[in-house]
Amino acid sequence: MVFRLFSGVIASCFSTSDSFHSWYSWRTVCATTFIVAILVVFSSCSSNQKDNIVVGRLHPTEENIPVINDMRYVLREDTSGAQIKLVDVESFLEGEVFSVGAIEGEHHEMLGTILDVAAGDNTLLYIDGEYGEVRVYDQQGTLKQVIGSLGVAPGEFSYLEAVAITSDASKFFVADQSGIRIQIFQRRDNAYELQDMFSMPHDFHATDICVIRDHLYLHGYSESLDLVIHKVTHAGEYILSFGQPYLSDAPFIRYLISDDGRLVCNETYDTVLYANQTVPVLKAYDEMGSLRWQVKFGDHGQMYLMEARNRGRPALRYPSQLSPGESTFLSLTTDLVSNSFIISYQTLGPEKGKTAELVQHYFSVPAESGHGTYLGQHYLGTFERGQFRNPAAPVYCKGCSF
Repeated sequence: MVFRLFSGVIASCFSTSDSFHSWYSWRTVCATTFIVAILVVFSSCSSNQKDNIVVGRLHPTEENIPVINDMRYVLREDTSGAQIKLVDVESFLEGEVFSVGAIEGEHHEMLGTILDVAAGDNTLLYIDGEYGEVRVYDQQGTLKQVIGSLGVAPGEFSYLEAVAITSDASKFFVADQSGIRIQIFQRRDNAYELQDMFSMPHDFHATDICVIRDHLYLHGYSESLDLVIHKVTHAGEYILSFGQPYLSDAPFIRYLISDDGRLVCNETYDTVLYANQTVPVLKAYDEMGSLRWQVKFGDHGQMYLMEARNRGRPALRYPSQLSPGESTFLSLTTDLVSNSFIISYQTLGPEKGKTAELVQHYFSVPAESGHGTYLGQHYLGTFERGQFRNPAAPVYCKGCSF
């Protein structure tokens, strides 16, 4: 409305005039009008867009951590006395363990920046953010195909977010362009080819994806829907949305935290597992978006984020270092053999002198019931004070500019 009111006057400021006096007088009026217009616009913005930022307020807030009274859904670390179980990563897997990548070799043999991994029938693939590629391996760890390069054309990738594959490995889906686009690749003979692509059906960017048969589940906060999980067909046809966002009266905080979540799917029990990266709670939904169960991690050492302002703008500050007793965000994956979800997080132990031990804790949570068990811990190393950088917060201040 303000723009329309002043646009005619401002546009005429650049028209020609034969009289220098009339030109000068008109330009003076225009300059004054333009300044008034700018002041009105900024006044309108400041009065109509209250950001509700409370400097120093910590997240997650109490209202975002559910109270769970059934202790079967409160998982704890069983680390008492001599019963501490040290997890051997290979024990998670049945059969031969293989590794991929090389220290020296061709660029597609060396690992760049692994952003996401997916596995289907005799197929493992990951998206490499540094090279803009999808690399496809078989179950023996043999590189079968390298797809794409950096770019925005069909079949190219930029700002990769996530990848998901069907259980039979006939298709895989890549979210790129910061989650605006999904590219679909179909297996033909022994290689994948680009089949189709689509854009998001609503006002969200896909930060994670998983697949159950003929449907994709996309994570991303939609302000218009006020929900975080979106079900679409393989062709991108919108079906429904569900999943409560993070609760905050500050729109900037609500959006940032709600948009930072992870999804994994279990096809056997049609379960979509969701974890907001700020809250140590799992929420399991069925295919229609009904909540089946939720699990809380009782010994997770909460790492708090802080509301702030930077040059007057809203900001959210992440701690750059883990403090003793604090834990990283939850990591989710699917165990196809046991139809369970494997959940892990890292915790920095108490200081001993100037050092502290970093351990990773593992849990197994059945997709059907949610009655999880503690698998054990894996020792990651000893760090000096201030040496351990928080791996879960590559951006320490969202909304800040330095």
